[in-house]
Order: sequence, then structure tokens, then C-alpha cells
Amino acid sequence: MNAGFKLQTPQVYGDRTIIPVVSEASITHGYGMMGSVHPVALLIGENGQWGIALLEGDSVTALLENLVLPA
Repeated sequence: MNAGFKLQTPQVYGDRTIIPVVSEASITHGYGMMGSVHPVALLIGENGQWGIALLEGDSVTALLENLVLPA
């Protein structure tokens, strides 16, 4: 089973950048696969300042510890 938090494509609206963070999970077996993706946070940047809007979960620290950054 593969699981983790991943960044999605940034969305830019004027001076504001919003990057969705999703929780992805997938499992593969002999007959096929199953996967799920659901939003957990939004990273919001504007004028050099960044913030996190937590949509699900109990702490920003746990989110950052499990975030898989793109290569």
C-alpha cells in the first residue's frame, strides 16, 4: 500500500498562489488496484508570506512531516 500527502498543481489568482495538498492512498493486488485522493490542506502564498489552511487532520506539524515533495 502506498500512502502519503502530495502537492497538487499550484493555482495562481493575481498575486495569490494556492497549492492544494491531498492525501493519496493506493493498493495493487493480483486482480487490479484501488486508490483514493482527498484534500487535506491548502498552502496559500501572497506577497512573500505563506500560510496553511488545514482542511482535515489535527496538526500542521503532522502534515509537514508526511508531505512527499515532487522530485
